[in-house]
Amino acid sequence: MWHAGKSMKKIQLGQLLLRGSYWIDTGLQSGLQARGWPEITHAQSMMIIAIGEGINTPSSLAHYLGISRQAVHQTLKDLEKLDIINMLPNPEDRRSKLVELAPLSVPIMQDAKEILIELENQLSQRIGKSQVKQLRRALEQDWD
Repeated sequence: MWHAGKSMKKIQLGQLLLRGSYWIDTGLQSGLQARGWPEITHAQSMMIIAIGEGINTPSSLAHYLGISRQAVHQTLKDLEKLDIINMLPNPEDRRSKLVELAPLSVPIMQDAKEILIELENQLSQRIGKSQVKQLRRALEQDWD
């Protein structure tokens, strides 16, 4: 993709991925608010998704999301106040906590899944089903 402008620069892949990520997150946030859920930040939604994928310690969340442990701890505190997550003692490491989605978060997670499916369908309508399938295959690869 080329950006129309004075220098006709090619947009970097990272920028395109971020643009797509923000499109999804904005759609998710709007959809959740339309269904009556409280506003959550981009950082909070990324944390919820990671926890939903089974990442359950603050240090692993920091590594996975590429953010500081301090940022993780603050975001987890905020999510705990919203009753979206629970912090539990870690039986394997007394210095660490385990993070789990709270029972009250089940309805918001169900709504989020439905909204993400709707967004994928919208994307399929915009760029084509085969393009979305190719994109999915590429993103499902192990990047490590």
